[in-house]
Amino acid sequence: MPCRRLEAGSASLMVALSLVLLAGFSALAVDYTYLHHRKAALQRAAEAGALMGAAMLVRGGQNIDAARDATVQAAQKALRREDFPDLAVRDSDVAFLWDVAQDTAGPDQIQVTTGRTEARGNPVNLFLGGLLGQSSADVSASARAEVFCSDASGDLALLVLPAGFTWDDACEPDARFRGNGVFDTQSGCEAASIRVSGYGEQDVGRRLVLSPGRFGEMSPGGMFPVARKALGASGASLASQARIGEGYFVTVGEWVAVDEEPNATGSLFDQARLRLAADPEAYWDEACRAVQGGRHQIQEESPRIVRMSFFDPSQPPAPGRPEVRICQLGAVFIEELFENGGVAVRLTRAMAVAPQRDASACDPRGVGLYGVRLAPGGLDGVDD
Repeated sequence: MPCRRLEAGSASLMVALSLVLLAGFSALAVDYTYLHHRKAALQRAAEAGALMGAAMLVRGGQNIDAARDATVQAAQKALRREDFPDLAVRDSDVAFLWDVAQDTAGPDQIQVTTGRTEARGNPVNLFLGGLLGQSSADVSASARAEVFCSDASGDLALLVLPAGFTWDDACEPDARFRGNGVFDTQSGCEAASIRVSGYGEQDVGRRLVLSPGRFGEMSPGGMFPVARKALGASGASLASQARIGEGYFVTVGEWVAVDEEPNATGSLFDQARLRLAADPEAYWDEACRAVQGGRHQIQEESPRIVRMSFFDPSQPPAPGRPEVRICQLGAVFIEELFENGGVAVRLTRAMAVAPQRDASACDPRGVGLYGVRLAPGGLDGVDD
């Protein structure tokens, strides 16, 4: 009998120890699952903040404070009250980068860190961890988003402008063409002197005065109405020949047919006047090199910002060949109207509609249309 009682006691002890171990493993499983659930929430918040901040790098120009504020607000909004959003995401958790190195002068990336840690004052409380002597744990996440140049966009105005160019206006001996302030396409001397630079970072905020373009001559502000997608110089069909409706989609490299409309001045002026009246308080901020004020929380939604396509001025339209090749995308801000029908605009940056990444090298700080995407480089973790 004593032996049987000893065996029964040993079995009870084994069962008790097994229950303790089972409780410990259960505690680990429950708390580990919960920690990863909260980490996933922090990751989503970091990604939301990074994407919003990257978009603000385009919309807000050099206003780094506005980009930081938008980043923090978007990340905090994605969290629950139990995460203590004001502790989980702070201004110091936002880093601006250019080519992976920290840079606030002209960043093209934003990295956001989110966390629930003892140091922040908001660690994750464990359900059963106290059974093992640990009542809380630290969780963190990080995401990085980048701005990329888009070589395509929808919602483009049915107008095209020449991309940035220079030419020798004094080389032509014919007095009709020499020094007249326009590029005369029929002048062999001027045609040989043209240099196409496009619009870059230094051109953000550059002021142009739009006026209807004319076949045979070209100026930086001479615009042409888009009639339809066209056949390229190679003869290959690049798109449907159907007439384009209000706002159109184009990819850099495509050809479009343009019109020469003598009565376009009044139409351009009337459309610009309506857009100005719809948001009269918006203005161009030289310090930020971006649009500020106005009726829209996101200034890019102002009707005074118009997405545009720019054509290669070395291949200008002409009678019998009214086609131009799109070589750049960008946007303009309608700033002022003149009594003679001219429309003053500022070259600017904007987000593309349905963007696609440009495979060629480009500077995401210049005049253009852009997209944002998550980039590799974020860090995350669940700490003991």
